[in-house]
Amino acid sequence: MNHRLAIAVEEGRNEERVAEHFGRCSKILVFELDQSKQVTKKESYFNPLNGNHGGICQLPGYINQYNINTIIAGGMGAKAVSNFHSFGIEVITAPGMICQEALNNFIAGKLSGYEECAGHSHDC
Repeated sequence: MNHRLAIAVEEGRNEERVAEHFGRCSKILVFELDQSKQVTKKESYFNPLNGNHGGICQLPGYINQYNINTIIAGGMGAKAVSNFHSFGIEVITAPGMICQEALNNFIAGKLSGYEECAGHSHDC
């Protein structure tokens, strides 16, 4: 079975970076990886809730519809982490990385785990 990896992205300076704050990402890149960890498909979805911080944290549910196994973001609050875990989605934080670097490190098994954003326990 293929693995579906989502990376929260913010665009700027002619590069795609892992979004420093998950809830403010401009788009989500989804990579489908086969058994040998080769990318077989790449999809891009704009974040319809960009910057919407009403304490509801709807973005994990939006992302879940794309059958995601793992999400990578620069930072994420406790509520978002909890919501992803309730959908069975693994959370990885990788602040400061360029998107391609995060993808390569994930494929190489060099990325795992997360740290919740301090002061963001109430929202995404």
